[in-house]
Amino acid sequence: MPHTEPPSLWGSKPAALDVTYEDVRQSFLIRLHSEEARLIALSSALGSADVDAASAFVDLEMFAHRLRGAAAVFGLPELRDAAKGLELAAADAVAGRSSIGKPLIQEKVRILGARLTCLNAFTRSSVMVTSVPAN
Repeated sequence: MPHTEPPSLWGSKPAALDVTYEDVRQSFLIRLHSEEARLIALSSALGSADVDAASAFVDLEMFAHRLRGAAAVFGLPELRDAAKGLELAAADAVAGRSSIGKPLIQEKVRILGARLTCLNAFTRSSVMVTSVPAN
């Protein structure tokens, strides 16, 4: 009779995870500083004559979608809602469902940017406090 059990690739004991939810959440909060810069760059591209508006709307929609999901996972409802507003406005602009397109997107970018700035100011000080080694 043939052996039907798959070979053990992980050994006899499950590996212990050293990374906690709080560790991942802290990394996300730190990453928000670069997300703020990315939002500024995407917004600037929208205002540039060299960039197709539809392409800029798609980039903003994808950015906001990712940020919205992560904010929901890490319990940041105000950031989630601001990202959702930008995501939906950008999706409407891409589909041609918005008659005010660019001005609405710019307002949603401003709101999301304000949320990121506020959160980053708060986390900058708390990240510094939590990352100081104990003596």
